[in-house]
Amino acid sequence: MTQPAVTIQPTDRTLAALTHLSGLSGYVIPFGGVLVPIIIWVVKSDVPVIASIAKQAVILNVVVFLLFVVTAALWITVILIPIVILFWIALGIVAVALPIIGAIKANQGEYYRYPVVGSYPAAAPSMTPNNPIQ
Repeated sequence: MTQPAVTIQPTDRTLAALTHLSGLSGYVIPFGGVLVPIIIWVVKSDVPVIASIAKQAVILNVVVFLLFVVTAALWITVILIPIVILFWIALGIVAVALPIIGAIKANQGEYYRYPVVGSYPAAAPSMTPNNPIQ
């Protein structure tokens, strides 16, 4: 069963898109992929949709980092090196594509949940389906 779409108010759309893209800051600033979304999460904790997007960005970056570290251990086995390289390429594409897709959806007013993150973080009580977020 699919959940009804949550809409984002026009005044919050730009910040929602930037919050999705903030996860990509780790490619420019060390630990920026986690620190920037945490800062946005803390500063905009009064806006449920922005806080939820920031949580997703943090979780996505932590998951990508952990997957990278765990698969790096597979370098010990020479036979798995090509599989690890292919996995890292796919992981890199997903880690870049999901925030961009989320930013595009946020700019259109749609709440986008990363499939990698799952159902957490859940929508806040004030995030009612098909209604603008207060």
